[in-house]
Amino acid sequence: MCELSVIIPTYKRSDKLQTLLDGIAKTKCDHDAFEVIVVVDGEDEEPLKCANSLPDTIRFKGLTKQHAGQAPARNFAIEQAQGDWLVFFDDDARVNDQTLIGHLNLIRKDPDAALAYLGRVDWPGELIDSPWREMLAKTSMLFFWDRMKSGNQYGFRHFWTSNLSVKREYVNSVGGFNEHFASAMHEDIELGWRLHEKHGLEVHVDKSISSLHDHALDPHDYLLREHKSGRSAHAAKTINPLFHDQIWKWINKPKQQLDTLESLFLPAARDVLGVLQTWAQPSDFRPSRDEMHATYLAHLPLKRMVFLQGYLDQPFDEMWDQLQLK
Repeated sequence: MCELSVIIPTYKRSDKLQTLLDGIAKTKCDHDAFEVIVVVDGEDEEPLKCANSLPDTIRFKGLTKQHAGQAPARNFAIEQAQGDWLVFFDDDARVNDQTLIGHLNLIRKDPDAALAYLGRVDWPGELIDSPWREMLAKTSMLFFWDRMKSGNQYGFRHFWTSNLSVKREYVNSVGGFNEHFASAMHEDIELGWRLHEKHGLEVHVDKSISSLHDHALDPHDYLLREHKSGRSAHAAKTINPLFHDQIWKWINKPKQQLDTLESLFLPAARDVLGVLQTWAQPSDFRPSRDEMHATYLAHLPLKRMVFLQGYLDQPFDEMWDQLQLK
């Protein structure tokens, strides 16, 4: 019986996919318990050669499809899945020999639980080479690992599809990922919202199920990501209005809100961006927890401005240039 289907969409990152599959190959759990499904988000079969590192005892399915984004790729994999549960990884994840065992152990305790199991995701140590990346790793700038505790259950806002397992039957019952999201932003928590609405699903966190995320960001990338988040949030207003209003109920008059933020905080936003860019230079200096917390708080108006500019579909490059002016 296949208990777990490992779902991995990939696009133009064969080297990182290889590292992920090498990690899966070293898993200590019974190979009969899981299968691996890789979907190339494009029609290039070359990345599927990475599976040559997997032992013959691991069931593997390599699929290709026309490039359309992560949501369609994951849905395509789910259609082929045989496992009672699904576990999702991005192609730039790294797992160890205990990662799949951790998910299986939780699943086996209650196979019918209306829970998703979220393992911890950290950055590889070699990527934390600057004060900036130290802050990204140890504050809530990207996720909320500094606030979350193992054993606790959280809502759909934590349905992050990297190192996360969920019952396949539940995902199929709500129609899988919504493919109307144009980019890989919010399509996972929107699925989590529908799972919670129909099944009361909560996200159970277990930080002992560890993985790494090989995806470095500089301040420009970080703000571009937030701009994309705003654009995706605006798309959600049409795709799923109830979900949108529950997450972004603070958005009332976005243009007026953005104008107010810019009039109050634009000079300070430029200053804090300057600090972040300085901190992004490789250095042995590591800020204290108090310094990181103060800088994190100081950057929040900047983050909100960029989000709203994305929400209003204002060009990111124009915003970036505006932030560079002194």
